[in-house]
This record gives sequence, C-alpha cells and structure tokens, in this order.
Amino acid sequence: MAQQHDLKLDPYGNIDVDYYVQQAKAQRRVYMAELNAAVKAKFKTLFRAKHRKVATSH
Repeated sequence: MAQQHDLKLDPYGNIDVDYYVQQAKAQRRVYMAELNAAVKAKFKTLFRAKHRKVATSH
C-alpha cells in the first residue's frame, strides 16, 4: 500500500526545493553540532591526564 506524503509546494504548484534545502541544512547543523560535542567529549576522556602522587622525599 502506497503512503501519501504532504509535500510543500511553491506558489506555482512545484515542489518547494528551497524549503527542503533549508530543512536539510538545519538538520545537518544539528547533526554536526551533536557530532562535534561527542568527538570533543571522547577526546577529553582519551587525553585526560591522571594525577600522579608526587613523592616529597628522594
């Protein structure tokens, strides 16, 4: 059974490509921000220096 989709149309009845391009750009920005945050968090855990106890006597 085929699904019916509501498409955004321009004033001439054509598919509003500009609208969908803007939607794609917005989704891409959200995805890239989430990816950047995840990579940043991963690098923080990989390069987190553990504090070593410094000996006071030699």
